[in-house]
Amino acid sequence: MLQTLKIQNVALIKQLEIDFEKGFNVLLGETGAGKSIIFDALNFVLGGKADKSLIRSGESVMKVEALFSCVNPLIFKDLEEFDEPCEELVLSRSLDSLGKSSIRINGGIFSLQSLKRVGEALVDSYSQHEGMQLLKSKNHLAMLDKLGGEGLKHIKNKYLIEYERLIELNKKIKSLGGDEFERARTKSLLSYQIKEIEDANIQLGEMDELKNNIMLLESAEKIYDTVNSCENLLESSNMSAIAAVHDSTIQLSALTNISEIEECRNRLNSVKYELQDISETLKALRDNLTFDEGELDRLVRRQDSLKLLCKKYGGSEEKVLAFLLNIKTQFEELENSEERLAQLEKEKLKLEKSIQAVANELSQARKEIAAKVEVDIERELAQLNMKSTTFKVQFAQTDFALQGQDEVEFVFSANKGQELKALSKTASGGEMSRVMLAFKTIFAHAGNAETLIFDEIDTGISGETGYIVGEKLSALGRDGQVLCITHLPQVASQGDNFYFVAKTSDAHSTFTSIEKLETGRITEELARLIAGDKLTETAKNQVQELRARAGK
Repeated sequence: MLQTLKIQNVALIKQLEIDFEKGFNVLLGETGAGKSIIFDALNFVLGGKADKSLIRSGESVMKVEALFSCVNPLIFKDLEEFDEPCEELVLSRSLDSLGKSSIRINGGIFSLQSLKRVGEALVDSYSQHEGMQLLKSKNHLAMLDKLGGEGLKHIKNKYLIEYERLIELNKKIKSLGGDEFERARTKSLLSYQIKEIEDANIQLGEMDELKNNIMLLESAEKIYDTVNSCENLLESSNMSAIAAVHDSTIQLSALTNISEIEECRNRLNSVKYELQDISETLKALRDNLTFDEGELDRLVRRQDSLKLLCKKYGGSEEKVLAFLLNIKTQFEELENSEERLAQLEKEKLKLEKSIQAVANELSQARKEIAAKVEVDIERELAQLNMKSTTFKVQFAQTDFALQGQDEVEFVFSANKGQELKALSKTASGGEMSRVMLAFKTIFAHAGNAETLIFDEIDTGISGETGYIVGEKLSALGRDGQVLCITHLPQVASQGDNFYFVAKTSDAHSTFTSIEKLETGRITEELARLIAGDKLTETAKNQVQELRARAGK
C-alpha cells in the first residue's frame, strides 16, 4: 500500500507530502489544479518516463519519494533484486536539468529496469495512455499471461528452456553453412577470398618498404643532387670538412703535455672517422641511385593492390593474414561438415518435437485461461451496465517464437447481433473505460498489485453507469487501495478518503497544494461537482443521498 508520497519541484509542485490511506482514495479539485501532476510524479518514481520538462521552472532538479508499507511478501518472488521480503519499501528517484538521474530503493542504488519491475509489482494504473495500450493487439498476450499465475509461468519457463536450445542449435547449423545450397555458396566465397589473399603473397612490413622505395624513386633527382652536394662538402671540395678536421688534428699534435688540447685532438680524430663513414655511405647511396620509370610503376601498382586487400580484409597486413587463417579454418570445417550437420539436423528434429509438445501445452493453458477471462470480463461488464456485451480472445498460431506459438487478440461486441471486432475498431470511450476497469478488477482478484490508480476512468460515462463504476472502485478499495481522479459525483461519492488539490499564486509564482478533507468539507466539495461554485442545498442533498446509498 502506498503510504506516503513526497514530491519536490515537479511542475507546479514546489514541495508536497501526502499520506494516503487504505480503501478508495479520491482526488478532487478544479481542472488544471495539478491532480494529474501528482500521478505523473508517482509514475516517475515507479520507473516511468523521465521528462525534464516536468522540472519546476527556475529549479535544477526534481525528486520524488514513495513509501510503501505492509508490502505483500508474495510480490518478492519475481523480484530478483531482493534476497528477502521487506515490510516497507522506499522508492526514490531524482532528475536534474542535464538529464542525470539517481534511483534508490531502501537506500541502495538500483537500475531503472529494476525500479520498473518493483513499480509494476506494487502499483497497477490506468490512464488514457494505458487505455491506448489495451487497443493494441501486440499487448494482449502479455495481459492474458499476467492472469495465468504460477502454473502458466512454469510452462512458459519450460518452453523458454527448449526454445533457447533450439536457437543455439540453429546457430551451430548456420555456422557450418546451413543447408547444402548455403554451404556451397559460402565455400565458393571463402575459396575466392583465400585465392585472392594467397596470390598476393603478402609479406609483413612490405607496405612500409614499398612506401620508402616509391618515395626514393619519385624523388631520385632531388635526392641525388642533395647527397652529391653533401658528399662534396664532406670530402671532395676545397673546403672539405674531413680535410679541415684532419689538418686541425695535425696542428694540435704539435702541442704536447697539455691535457685539454690532447682531449680535443682525440675527439677530432673520432669526428674525422665518423665523417669519413658518413661520406662513404652517401657515396654508395648516390652511386646506386637510379630512376626507373617501369620499376616505379610496378611498385605503385603493388602498393595499390595491397591497399585494396587491406581495405577489404582488415586494414593492415597482419589483419589480412589473420583473416586468411580464419577463413581457411572455416573452409576446412565446411569441407568436413556433412557428417556433423547430419548429426545436428537429427538433434533438431528431435528438439522440434519436444518444443512442439511444450508449445502445445502452453497454448492449451492459455486457451483455458482465455475461456475464464471471457466469462469474467463479460460478468464484470454486465455489472458495469454492459449486459449485452460479448468478449472473446482469438488465437492464431505462429512459428516458434520467444513467447510460444500464440498470437492473441481481444475482440468485442457491445450489442447483440453485432459482429465481433477488434477493440480499437468498435469500443467507444465509455466502453473502453469499462473494459479496462473490468480487466483491472480481475487483475486485482488475481493478486497482481495492492495499489490501483485510475485517472479519467469515467471518460464517456455518466448517470447510473457512473454510480456502478464507483461501486466497482469502492469494492476494489475494500480489498486493497485505490487512488482515483474523477469529476463524476456518482463515482466520487463512494470514496473512503478525499484529498483536495488546489492551485494558488503569489506575485512571483504558482503552486499546487493538497489537503485531506474532513467530513464537513467532503460534502461541500462533492456538491461542487454537481453545482459548480454556486453551492446549493439541492446539490448538498444529492451528495448526501449518493453517500447514503453507498453506505458512507
